[in-house]
Amino acid sequence: MNWSIQILEYGYVDRFPASNLFAAQPNEGHRRMPYCFGLLRSPDRCILVDTGFADEVTYERLTDKYGETRWAHPVDVLARAGVTPGQVDTILLTHNHFDHAGCVDAFPGAHVYIQRREIESYVAAAKRPGRFEFLTRSCQADLPEHLARRAATLVDGFAEVAPGVELRPAHDTHTAGSQVVAVTDDRTGTWVFAGDNVYSYENLEGLSGDGVYAPIAMTTGSAATWLTFADEMLASVGHDTRRVLPFHEAAVWDRFPSTVSDDGLHVATISS
Repeated sequence: MNWSIQILEYGYVDRFPASNLFAAQPNEGHRRMPYCFGLLRSPDRCILVDTGFADEVTYERLTDKYGETRWAHPVDVLARAGVTPGQVDTILLTHNHFDHAGCVDAFPGAHVYIQRREIESYVAAAKRPGRFEFLTRSCQADLPEHLARRAATLVDGFAEVAPGVELRPAHDTHTAGSQVVAVTDDRTGTWVFAGDNVYSYENLEGLSGDGVYAPIAMTTGSAATWLTFADEMLASVGHDTRRVLPFHEAAVWDRFPSTVSDDGLHVATISS
């Protein structure tokens, strides 16, 4: 299968603390952090990997916290790639956080896939006393109810959802039921959308480029579990870090052919 593969930026914060990206690294300064989702197209399929979010209150909160920010509705960003909401037939959610699952309702005709463990773990965590709020703080609270009203599949582990498109579980890493999306294009090989299991190439390449893994900091799982998962994920693409596609990494725009709109938001083309 020949897939067009793109990463679309729908927003960014200019000064995000690196201590939130790399575990046990308190003095690494700040990074510009984009907010992105993925787009896969073939002659007869149009698939989103995550959906982004659109919420003015959240925009204001993030601006107050991190300084300069920029935002556009994911539907408007998709239009820059020539895609309308009605053309999207499938949504693959890497996990249930607001910035990845916040616009699911903007694509009512799409079939949604997410790991069963992600939804069930969220529902269970939401029932716990308020002192456990950390477990649900970044979640899209209405996602379980929304999925119950539409075409959706709760996936148990690995699953092929289209020719060359595979869901791979990443449980107990960033979230309890995270998953990544592997896409094999006949011309360019295999790529992996990492969701938030890779924030920056530095997570995989080392903070000084020494190849020593720097585990993600914002996680409900464990660093040990992430290390094993990250190593297996890299092995699946021949240890080529460029083939792992993060959604919060500004270096994507330099590593792949990219365009930038007047509002400063980018689109990177991985395979066309």
